[in-house]
Amino acid sequence: MKTRTVLGNVVLGIGAVLAVGVFASTNPQETEATTLYRAYNPTSGEHLFTTNTIEIPYISQFGWRDEGTAWAIPSSGEPVYRMLNPNTADHHYTLSANERDNLKIKGWRYEGVAWYSGGKTEVFRMYNPNARTGTHHFTTNGQECDYLVRKGWKYEGVAFYSGTDEKPVEPEKPITPLDEIGNSGILEKSLIEAGKKGDIMRNDENSEYYDGWFIVNEGSTDKVWAFKSREVRMSNGETWYTIDFYIDYV
Repeated sequence: MKTRTVLGNVVLGIGAVLAVGVFASTNPQETEATTLYRAYNPTSGEHLFTTNTIEIPYISQFGWRDEGTAWAIPSSGEPVYRMLNPNTADHHYTLSANERDNLKIKGWRYEGVAWYSGGKTEVFRMYNPNARTGTHHFTTNGQECDYLVRKGWKYEGVAFYSGTDEKPVEPEKPITPLDEIGNSGILEKSLIEAGKKGDIMRNDENSEYYDGWFIVNEGSTDKVWAFKSREVRMSNGETWYTIDFYIDYV
């Protein structure tokens, strides 16, 4: 699976900023981008979304609540941009380069690509017109979305998509014999089925291994076709069975 460098700066919400007076930072972390985590600041009302496994444990020391997994994300797809309002310590996330650039013009700081959008599960975007911080929220939970609408939030549509990396479907490798197949051409997984087909060939007047072939073609009554089964090793590790016909004298 692909890995990427996620945002290494741990940016505290307004409640944590007031508590410590500075922004904290950590070294960039290499991580598999499969899970997005979510934390909540009860002071500012903001939800933070991050792939950085260090960021949320760090800010939890300053009153943030770790809310666990937000949703699954792929390691590639459409980039989700992360923005920071330096005046309120509020974060915003968007797929729109235009929205990103407009926020930059208004003084927001662009913090890079936070994660990637991709998959089939919709992530809803909500807006609280009465809040100064934590004005936007994102969720895959339809019940949470409906609850916030009843509380006065505005539904702004689908913001992103959630999903895991789709593993490429490898074509099935053909199962081939590692040993020579018998002169009958019969190859069966079952010894019983192989024997049944051998009997059918020996009793078929049109078969080259017909039991009466020597009488019909040579006028000989002392020769007949007989057969025996034999194991055949297969490329998938299994053992199948083949039939070898041979001349028997009576």
